[in-house]
Amino acid sequence: MKALPSVRGVTLTQWVQLGLLAVAVALGCAVPYVVGPFILGTATLALIYGLFAMSINLLAGYSGLLSLGQAGIMAMSAYGVGYVASRLEGGYLQQIVTGMAAALVASLLFGLMAMRTSRVYFLMVTLAQGMIVYGLAHSLAPVTGAENGLTGIYRPEFLTEDWQFYYMCLAVVLISGVLMWIVVRSPFGLALRGLRESSSRLRMLGYNVTAYRLYGFMLSGFFAGVAGVLFAYNNEFVSPSVAEFNTSAQAILMIILGGIGTLSGPLFGAFVIVFIQNVLSIEIDRWPTVMGLIFIAMVLFARTGFVGAVTKLWARLVARRTGRAVVTSDVGAALGSGGPATVKTPKGADDDASDDDAQPIDAQEGRETT
Repeated sequence: MKALPSVRGVTLTQWVQLGLLAVAVALGCAVPYVVGPFILGTATLALIYGLFAMSINLLAGYSGLLSLGQAGIMAMSAYGVGYVASRLEGGYLQQIVTGMAAALVASLLFGLMAMRTSRVYFLMVTLAQGMIVYGLAHSLAPVTGAENGLTGIYRPEFLTEDWQFYYMCLAVVLISGVLMWIVVRSPFGLALRGLRESSSRLRMLGYNVTAYRLYGFMLSGFFAGVAGVLFAYNNEFVSPSVAEFNTSAQAILMIILGGIGTLSGPLFGAFVIVFIQNVLSIEIDRWPTVMGLIFIAMVLFARTGFVGAVTKLWARLVARRTGRAVVTSDVGAALGSGGPATVKTPKGADDDASDDDAQPIDAQEGRETT
């Protein structure tokens, strides 16, 4: 495959994400010291669902391929762990390796089936794939336990306490986030964003579009598999419900709430939704109404999600203080796909420029072109 140029420098969007991530890490490390067991368990579940949402966002937000069957891949991983633990009584390493292998094999098979489709056809194919896993989870009782699920899944001795497992999940999510950050800033990440902007243009430039899509799908499936392993050990039980369409749909809502195409956004969305479902629902019977109002507010006032809204607000504050144009995104210029990246000229910074004017950026050097 043809090599892609890299983009140097960190954009404002990424600085905002790094800042939010630093705050989240600080707060996350303090959680076991300031909350009770129930809230701690809810926070652990939010981390796991956050990682799952991040895996979908890696595919949808950066390559433009929205999968509705990602829960099936997470379920394959969880069932792999559960089968080795309950049926074979294998060790922890064997459980994890089997779970991840199941997720990667499922990702490869699903990817090969879906890669030559696009748009609504891709959605339908991935939806069908998720439903296939859900159906198999019900029908293969000797393997999956059917409706009774798989029990006998236990955490390692050094993770038996809830606070220990919470810190393990926090560390795994942070490491996964760093790996995703490296990927999206690599030449391969630029190729994924090129798929989102214009796959036909990439194909005309000589890139193997199908191969990049498949690799992106498998990479997304890898992180979904990691989430599945954590899910199995968190619940110490696996049932067909993990493969339901609702699991994928809920993760997509997390992405929308936090900000699609951002690494930290899905994690924020996961915490909001999981806490509404598990904590606020205890106090308020009509908690779905509260969630609906939150999404309506996001659609009306922050269509780019929480991270996108914070980025725009920060950009305006920086532009107002410095009177200089601010880079908010590094998408596309090095690829030649979808046009050059742009900067917005802050209002009042140039008498001849309006607030909607944009100037092209040299993505290789991160400078304005003249």
